Amino acid sequence: MKTSYIWNISKGRPFPVELWKHSKIKVQVNQMQLDELDRILIGPNDIHILFLQVTLAEWKQIQSTVSSSFEANPFVSLILISTEDGVNQIQEMVEGHSKYLVLENPLHVRELRMILDRTIQSESYKAAALDIGNSCLENVGFFEGVFSLAHQEYEESKKENEALRSILKYEELVKRSQAGINTALDKVNDMKNQELIELHARVKASQQLDELREKELKQALELQKATEQVLNYSRIEEMNLDKILRAQDRLFEYTEQEIKELVEENRALKKKLGIS
Repeated sequence: MKTSYIWNISKGRPFPVELWKHSKIKVQVNQMQLDELDRILIGPNDIHILFLQVTLAEWKQIQSTVSSSFEANPFVSLILISTEDGVNQIQEMVEGHSKYLVLENPLHVRELRMILDRTIQSESYKAAALDIGNSCLENVGFFEGVFSLAHQEYEESKKENEALRSILKYEELVKRSQAGINTALDKVNDMKNQELIELHARVKASQQLDELREKELKQALELQKATEQVLNYSRIEEMNLDKILRAQDRLFEYTEQEIKELVEENRALKKKLGIS
């Protein structure tokens, strides 16, 4: 069973995705520090994916090492970069290199899992196709030996021509099959790159939608708060108006004579107190 190695390269940051089981490939995460890049062993018989969790400053320190050691390595399938402060700058630095994919910030774990899973599956199909191709090439060598033996034993025989035609026809079919496999491999790679580009775009659109929803929620809360303040003010105005009306009602309850008596009583009180 092949092994898919995911190299989590950072300053002690954990790998954000939980490991999952694959029916035909073993998935293994190796934790590596930024200063341990030279310890990463890339073997030809397995799948290798680099996942770097770095700041912009850390990326600038290791970029040359990553470029020289892994960028052109045919056995490294993908180089993922997650950064909190340098998405646009790092994207510009690796522009034009199809092996790199700079992830949006904040990191979306579900989309990262999808990218890893699709890359592993694509590399698995590619390896299977290569195995079939190599098997066909081995058969071609076998039949070339048969052709040589037939030529020696039946050089002057009429049956030789028929045998040779059959062998050559089979050889041609095998070579056509190999050409078809190579074409299929190219299509698989094109599909993988296109899927990664489309997935990246969907992740970015999802992030923008979340930001829009958050903005709408904030506006709704502000509107609710303003509405509550208006209602509170209206209740206060209503209470003050009610007090005024009750005071007027009490005032109207007095008769004209009572009002005069109150006025006289008030004057007498002022006189007694020495108030003019």
